[in-house]
Amino acid sequence: MKLWTWIGIVLGSLLLASCGGGPVKRVSPPTASVQELVVRADGNWHLRVRLQNFSNVPMTFSGIDAELETGDRAVGTIKLSFKLDIPGESADVFEADLLPLAGTRAPVGDFAYRLHGTISSSEPKGNFKFTRESQLSPAPGLPGTWR
Repeated sequence: MKLWTWIGIVLGSLLLASCGGGPVKRVSPPTASVQELVVRADGNWHLRVRLQNFSNVPMTFSGIDAELETGDRAVGTIKLSFKLDIPGESADVFEADLLPLAGTRAPVGDFAYRLHGTISSSEPKGNFKFTRESQLSPAPGLPGTWR
């Protein structure tokens, strides 16, 4: 074979090899965390919850069913349906009201919490179990607010 034929074969092979299927789409389990907690005068708790999409593709989240605990005690349940579009590797915030269980007291100072349950998505369709443990501190100048 001639030199030009071999060069053509090599260049053609390289061109075909470079035509891959593009980036791999990865769907990773999301998580949720409490961004802000406000204890209202009526005793109800208002939460700003951060929903984190760790996937490299956009996801449409459709709901959450989670339990909030402080220390070793259950505080209450967040059960919401919503539509929240979050781009890949990004986050957004939603708000939820929580009626604390009887005997639950408002936090004092810094406190640890655990949020766990299931986050649902409609696109791609799935239910993802999650557990998030973190800590909140009083927000200066905002009585009854922790961040």
